[in-house]
Amino acid sequence: MDEKIRGICVSIYGLDLLSLIGKLKLARSYKPTLIELRLDYLRPIKSSDLKEIRGHLQGNEIITFRKRVEGGVAKIGGNTHRNLLLDIISICRPAFVDIEISTLESFPIIVDSLRNTNSRLIASSHDFTKTEQTSDLAKLVKNSIDHYSPHFVKVVRKANEFSDNLRILSLYKLRDKIRPSKLIAFCSGSLGLFSRISCVEFGSPFTYASLPDERTAPGQLDVGSMKSLLADWR
Repeated sequence: MDEKIRGICVSIYGLDLLSLIGKLKLARSYKPTLIELRLDYLRPIKSSDLKEIRGHLQGNEIITFRKRVEGGVAKIGGNTHRNLLLDIISICRPAFVDIEISTLESFPIIVDSLRNTNSRLIASSHDFTKTEQTSDLAKLVKNSIDHYSPHFVKVVRKANEFSDNLRILSLYKLRDKIRPSKLIAFCSGSLGLFSRISCVEFGSPFTYASLPDERTAPGQLDVGSMKSLLADWR
């Protein structure tokens, strides 16, 4: 999977377990490279839910429980969030777990927990208000590599002007310096469409899309539109 991933990750959510599993089956019909399950939409979430989810995993899933400050939906405290992440890792054991860099900084034991499973870490950072200077973003990427050795580093920022796309895409100059980790970096929002599509040409292993009318982030395209645009782009 590693060097050959150049496709689409379909991000899905459900307000209850039955809905989530149904959308997981629908997402598979598009034959994406990966499927992201956004568990922060589930209300509430129990250990029995995690066991049920594990039974439906096929080895190409990312599980995410995004915290609210970085675009998540659930209103839960820090300790509850951290304990839930540990449960997700130990019970679901997905191919990938997406965890915010800020969470890893405050709760590094999560990295140790991952080492006891086959799950690989996506260390992520999201800001849906702005795009910092390239030097600050590069420092964020390098620090996450040095401290957590993630499989992927994911950096998402909001494009308030078109040049923010170019700023975020300039991070791909770090590709050779951060190996074997890989970088996923693009802008959100309507002005971030350019980097959402072109990031795979700059070196991102994949980009994100949603099911029709089911977007999980600002400016996210549905999987059909993203497939068409990537085909034309290449």
